[in-house]
Amino acid sequence: MIDFQRVRYSYPGADSQAIAGVSLCLSPGEIVVLVGANGSGKSTLARMCNGLLIPDEGSVTVDGMDTSDGKVAFDIRARVGLVLQNPDNQIVGTVVEEDVAFGPENLGVPCAELRVRVDEALAAVGLSGLERREPHLLSEGQKQRLAIAGALAMQPRYMVFDESTAMLDPQGRRDVLAVMRKLRVAGHGILHVTHHLDDAADADRVIALASGAIAFDGTPEELFSDEGLLVSIGLELPPLASVATALRRSGLDVPVAVANAQSLVEALWP
Repeated sequence: MIDFQRVRYSYPGADSQAIAGVSLCLSPGEIVVLVGANGSGKSTLARMCNGLLIPDEGSVTVDGMDTSDGKVAFDIRARVGLVLQNPDNQIVGTVVEEDVAFGPENLGVPCAELRVRVDEALAAVGLSGLERREPHLLSEGQKQRLAIAGALAMQPRYMVFDESTAMLDPQGRRDVLAVMRKLRVAGHGILHVTHHLDDAADADRVIALASGAIAFDGTPEELFSDEGLLVSIGLELPPLASVATALRRSGLDVPVAVANAQSLVEALWP
C-alpha cells in the first residue's frame, strides 16, 4: 500500500503549500484517479509516491517503507513505476526493446530473464512485433505505451501515471486507459493523475485536490452527481456525464458516470 499520512510539502520560496495535510492510500488491484484544477498539487503528489519529493511534514510509505529513508529509496523506486506526461522525456533507447530493457538491465537482471521481462512488458501494452522499431517512428500513443512498458519491465507493484493521456488523441487515450485496466486486473495499484474528468468514469475511487488539500474522496458516481462541488474546485462535468445527468432528470434510469457512449446506449436500450 502507498500510504500518505498528514503530508505537507512546500516548494522553496513558495507563498503557499503545494500539499496541505493530505492523507490517502492506494492499494494493489485498484485504480484511483486524481483530479483537480491546474496548480492544485496533483503532480507534486504523484512525485511523492516514489520519493522524488519528500514531505516537509507527515509521512509517505510504500509497503511500510518510508520515502524519507534514503536506505530504501532504491527499493521504493523499483516498486513504484512513474510514467510522465511527455514520453520523450523517458525514452532512452535507440530501438524499442533496448528502451524497455534499460531499467531492469541496470538492476543487474540476467540476460535470460531480461528477454522475458521485455517481451512480457511489450505484450502487456500491445507493442509486440515492434521490438526493433526506432522510438521516434512511433505514434504519440505508442510512445506513451512504450514508456509504460519500460516501467513495467521493472516489475513494480504500483504504477503512477502523471497526466500520461494529456498529449494523446482520443484513440491514444483509449489505448492507454485500456492498458491501465489490464494492469488493475493483473493486481497493480494504479494512481492516474489527469485533467480529463471523463477518465475517472471507470475508476474505483476518485480523489479531487483543491489548493493542495483533498476536496473529495469517493466514487465517480458521487463526484459526478455533485455539480456544485465540481464548480467550486474548478472542474466541469464531462459531456457524457452531463448527458446522463439530463436523462436521469427526465426520469430515465441512466447511471451518472458512464465510461463511454456505448455504455450510455446500452443503459438506454439494454
